[in-house]
Amino acid sequence: MAKILFTIAESTSCGIHDYAYYRMLEEGHNVTIAAHVKKPTRMVVIVAGGANGAVDTFEQRPGRIVNVDVAFNDVDPTDYDAIVIPGGPGPEYLRANRRCIEIVRHFIENDKPVTGICHGPNVILEALHQSGITGKRLSGNVVIEADVLAAQCIWVHTPGTAVVDGNLVTAWRRPDYDVWMGAFVALLRERGLTGTLQ
Repeated sequence: MAKILFTIAESTSCGIHDYAYYRMLEEGHNVTIAAHVKKPTRMVVIVAGGANGAVDTFEQRPGRIVNVDVAFNDVDPTDYDAIVIPGGPGPEYLRANRRCIEIVRHFIENDKPVTGICHGPNVILEALHQSGITGKRLSGNVVIEADVLAAQCIWVHTPGTAVVDGNLVTAWRRPDYDVWMGAFVALLRERGLTGTLQ
């Protein structure tokens, strides 16, 4: 059973968090949720609502409240095998949190599995930048393309697939939750991090 660390913020997407959280539990892993402070944290629901049914605009609505297990300052990243950074607007705040970035750097620099989707890869980018690492292939929400290129990484926009580069797994956004988590689970298994249900 692997110990998986999740990072969330007030505006992390419920849909993304919950899909990944329950997928890890289904695998039989131990999941810990970390945030800036240890307190119940409200996530958001992202509702698509473009003209004529298009999904070109989004609205944030209050989502469910999640109990945070540990504050970033109390996280010892050596206790964990992998990290998940769910998307939504939340990672825009997380990438400015010094301790959160230090934690993510530990996973990157120690070749532990790291994953993010939507805006989540922005946290990965900041950790890569602070670690002096460039040239990584990353995906995510199209609005982060400029950030990926500015960090001297390689932007890959392939909806319907996940992008795997070494220990990093990234993906576009919904509806790609299944391929995102499928690729992450495959990486965990490749690294010998099987759950109790295997």
